[in-house]
Amino acid sequence: MSNKIIKSYWGVELSPRFIDTGSKKLCIILPGIGYCLDRSYLDYSKQLAKEIGYDVLEIEYGYQINRSEFNIEKEFSIMVSESLEVIDNAIEKEYEEILIIGKSIGTSVQSFLNKDLSGRFKNIRNIYISPINKTLDEFNIESNSLVITGDKDPLLSIAHRVEIEKREDIESFIIEGANHALDIEGNVMNTVDALKESLEIEKDFILR
Repeated sequence: MSNKIIKSYWGVELSPRFIDTGSKKLCIILPGIGYCLDRSYLDYSKQLAKEIGYDVLEIEYGYQINRSEFNIEKEFSIMVSESLEVIDNAIEKEYEEILIIGKSIGTSVQSFLNKDLSGRFKNIRNIYISPINKTLDEFNIESNSLVITGDKDPLLSIAHRVEIEKREDIESFIIEGANHALDIEGNVMNTVDALKESLEIEKDFILR
């Protein structure tokens, strides 16, 4: 990985968390606004990808490192451009497969990343965790993808959820009673069970 220092708009230096397993496959993880890399769905997805045999590249946004507020209307494009620069700078191998896992606002960044990498890598697959209305309104869910979301997520409209469920070119797992964080409020055990089932579905999808 390159040692080039990338200065962020938020006044910090950007560098990804990179796990090199010697693989020819790479998993890129894009967090949400407040759903950071150490939260359960992203942390266990990272561990799963590593266990299966992927190199792992985790992105942390400048405002997260600096613990700043984030204005999605004014600063989203900055976050995207910084993330793409960090990723482009970090990828030095010619990987045979790229797996992108995005959560929440990360699923919108994911749309730009697919376009950015498509000219260099032919085999790109996607897992979208809690995609938001912005992702479906302004961008698209790529074909041959897995979508995991909750039916009580206030950041994804019913119309968009139905649209996801109807698409035959993607796989979807809708967690009954789950909110945007994929927690089932008032039921810790069901939340943990849903996480376990989601990881099993992720594993099956990745291994195909």
